[in-house]
Formats: sequence, C-alpha cells, structure tokens
Amino acid sequence: MMQRSVLVIDDNDINRLNLKLLLKHEYTVLEAGDLHAADQILGAHRVDMVVLDLALPPEPDNPEIGLSYLRRLRRESPDTPVVVITGHDERAVAARARKLGALDFFGKPFDPDEVKDTIDRAIAERLKALKEREMQRLLQARVNDELLGSSPAMCTLRALIERVAPTPSTVLIRGETGTGKELVARRLHAESPRHDGPFIAINCAAVSAEHLEAELFGYEKGAFAGATRRKLGWFELANGGTLFLDEVAGLPLAVQAKLLRTIESSEFRRLGGEATIHSDVRLICSTREDLERLVAEGRFRDDLYYRIHVVEIRVPPLREHLEDLPEMAQAILLRKAAACGRGGMRFAPQVLEQMRRYAWPGNVRELENVIERAVVLARGHEIDTLPSLAAPQSGGGEDLLQQWFDQLPESGIQAEKAVAMFEKQLLLTALKRNHGIKARAGRWLGFGDRAKDKMRYLCDKYAIDPGDGE
Repeated sequence: MMQRSVLVIDDNDINRLNLKLLLKHEYTVLEAGDLHAADQILGAHRVDMVVLDLALPPEPDNPEIGLSYLRRLRRESPDTPVVVITGHDERAVAARARKLGALDFFGKPFDPDEVKDTIDRAIAERLKALKEREMQRLLQARVNDELLGSSPAMCTLRALIERVAPTPSTVLIRGETGTGKELVARRLHAESPRHDGPFIAINCAAVSAEHLEAELFGYEKGAFAGATRRKLGWFELANGGTLFLDEVAGLPLAVQAKLLRTIESSEFRRLGGEATIHSDVRLICSTREDLERLVAEGRFRDDLYYRIHVVEIRVPPLREHLEDLPEMAQAILLRKAAACGRGGMRFAPQVLEQMRRYAWPGNVRELENVIERAVVLARGHEIDTLPSLAAPQSGGGEDLLQQWFDQLPESGIQAEKAVAMFEKQLLLTALKRNHGIKARAGRWLGFGDRAKDKMRYLCDKYAIDPGDGE
C-alpha cells in the first residue's frame, strides 16, 4: 500500500525535524521552510495532509501570511486537511484559522502524541470520505447508464453494442415495450464516432400518419395549410449524428417509400421545396412488432426491411434475466429516492423476493414505476411491501406449474403423461406469445443459441405446427 504523505510547512528547522522523527515510520514527510518551497512540493507531489506554521517568512511576526496561505489551501484543495501550529500568544489567531477551515491547532511547544493522534485521525477520516465519494460516483455512473446487470444476457447485449457502435451500419433494435430500446440506441450513439453530433429520438407510433412525412423531412412555408414558416425535419436536425426511429412499424407505406429513397441516397427534399438536401445521418430503428409478419402481409415494404435490418440487436425482457433484478432495483431505488428527496431508503428482503416472483410484463419501465410508487408511499426508510405485486404473475416455474396441475382431472394421471402434456402446453404458449416464430419462442423459453433447433425437435415430437400457437 502506498505510504500517506504529510507536508510540514515551518521555517524552524528543529520543529520540522521533530515532526519528521515523530511521523516518519508511518508517513512520508515532506518539508518546506517557506511558502515558495511549499508551492513547489504541492505542485509535484500528492499530499494527504498539511501541517502549517502561521509564523512564516518573509514576515514571521505577521500571522496574516499563514492565514492567507490557509485560505488558498482550502480553496485549491478543500479535501486536504490542514493542522495549524501557532505560539502561545496567538490563540485568537488560531481560532480564526479554525473558522477558515483548519482541522485543529497546536501551540508551541506542542505535545508530540497529541499532534500524532490528530494527524492519524484526520488522514483516516479523509481516506474514508474519499472512498465513499468514489463508491457513490461509480454507483451513480451505473445508475445513469441504466444498462445494468451482469447476467449472460446483459453481458452479451453490451458486448454487441460495443462491436456495432463504431460502425456506420443501420441497426434494428427489437424488444418488448419497456425493455430499454432507446437506452440501447443512445449507447450506440454515445460510443460511435458521431457522439459529438445530435441524437434525435422519435416515436413513430406517437405521430399521426398525415404529419409523419412533414416531421421526417421538414417543409417550406406554404407547403400545406397551416405551414406558416419553414420547418426543418428530423433528418436535417440529426445531420452529423444519429436519428432513432422508435416503433418504425408505425410508418405509413407512402412514408416508407420516401424513407427508403433517403436511406439509399442520403438526400431528400422538404415538403413544398425544390432544393435537394444532403444529410449525413446514421439510422437506428426499433420495433416491438413482428416486421417479418408485416412484410408478409404487405404492411411493411420488404426493400425497406432489408435496408434497416443490417444489424439486429435484441433487448431481452426482464423475465429472461431476473438474476439482475436486485442490482437493477437498488440502482433505480437510489435514483428515485434522490429525486423525491428521500435518501437512505432500502428494500426489505421479502420485497426483493416478491420482485423475483413477478413476471414483469412491462419490463424495466414497470419496475421503475413500481419502485417510484413505493418510494412515494413508504412511511419510513425501508420499503417492506409492494401492494401492486400482491399477486405474482409468473410466466413459468412453480406458480404456473401449480396453476396447471390444479386443472388436471381429479382422477389422477401418470407422471410421464403429465410432463408431456405440460411440455406441449408450454410450447403452444411460447409460440402464441411469439407469433409462431420458432426461434423467438425458443429464446423466450431460455433455449439460448440452439433455440431454433430445439424448438424444431420439440414441435416435431408433439406434432405441433407453429400456426397452432396463434
């Protein structure tokens, strides 16, 4: 461990020697006989504490020299504790030093043991404060990040973002509502060469169909009724940065066609305008819809699908990485409690268990909502219940198994047949929730990289057609 350092500023050689002999076994002692030497040491070394004599040249009888230097130390290095040494007849001056931020003061001649104890205590408290501050900084950085979790699913997600972010490729982010698709898009932008450029996020499903084209590409004055001035569109505003189209499945077919042309040429025209505008934009799209099904139904252009589906990033639902829930919940609690002015809040153990038994259909967004409500309604510093989760909504496991067995005939059934019946019903449920797509249903069931092959085998085993899950 690195030895802590103490700077002794005193023009008296004997005082400096005594302090050095007192401290040298536990601290690195740096010596300065005047303020110029002190400045040089402070500029070249990390100092954990300063022992300052107020009687310093060039005016050793004027304590204002030392007090002025104390003010400077507290202003430039407020975390470094300072102990002041003064003469017997300067108690009033020493009191002023305390008001200016000195930790303590000692008269001459000083008691070595008292000085040593004060320095030990001050450095220990400083180290503790610095450690707590760093822990808070790291935790706050992770809270602001929000892509928390050390599960395989979240590690895979972050690794994929890291590989894709530096490229110019168009990205399609898939995920259920509330999983954090915009967070992924923002991380892609922040880790890309465009991080200094704008990030424009638009929810296509929240803009009416008749206004989408005008919002995307802008318009000139008089382009339509109500266009009283020129307005820049999202492609222009995002020039040099990233344009994130959330819920891209909500684009009307006519707008899809113009979007495709813009992606291919990086050029467009404002509504009512004749000038061709070039825009250097990286496009990131997201959807919770089954785009492949929409393409098959003619509701989404296949050529646009291939343009935006260069790289796919899937954001897992919370139920697929519940092992991350305690960490995520603690981070969200810290942020929500701080926003409500209620620091120091914590979860009771049974609440974390209650969270783990819930299916979280609204994903992280629902988790944030539940925790904020609990913070607001909590009577003390401990959250000991979450009334809104009173009835667990497990998507599988013991609760689902119990519900299913409750429906079995009372006459009983052979175990092997019961397992087969349950497995088949589970497959049908997975297919239904994932629009009959085997690979996605397999991932939903937790089959991992072999999801498609595993689902194909099980569907053949039970003679299930994906359409049966609709």
